[in-house]
Amino acid sequence: MKKRILWLVLLAAAVVTASLAITSPLVQNLLYTGRRTGGSDRVTGTYELQGEDLTLKEPVFGAALKEPRTVMLTGRIDQQGGEISIDLTNGKTRTVVCKYPGYFQQEVQLPAGSTYLEVVCRQFTGYILLESRKAGHPGG
Repeated sequence: MKKRILWLVLLAAAVVTASLAITSPLVQNLLYTGRRTGGSDRVTGTYELQGEDLTLKEPVFGAALKEPRTVMLTGRIDQQGGEISIDLTNGKTRTVVCKYPGYFQQEVQLPAGSTYLEVVCRQFTGYILLESRKAGHPGG
């Protein structure tokens, strides 16, 4: 009987802990990170993110590149609040590619080395859609 009561108490504690964790901003951000699909490699594909009050830095496209590459980055940012930017990181170097709402299309030079396009949000509420494809190709 004592083992059963102890088991029920532990189960109740786990349920309470889990419900408190779900309401924490960190866990909410983990539940609302973007979705990446498609692409012939880690540099190309599509990425979609929608959420409220998100604070995160998420590498979306990129890899350890042996040679420089050029991609066409097309996207849409629908921003209702907070801040968002699409950044190019290469080692310790960070360059903002886009940080304004609306539609955009831009050729991006990816240098050799550890190179990533990242979505950086600070209390962002809204929607973002990105597509990265090989430059000079109409699709994926």
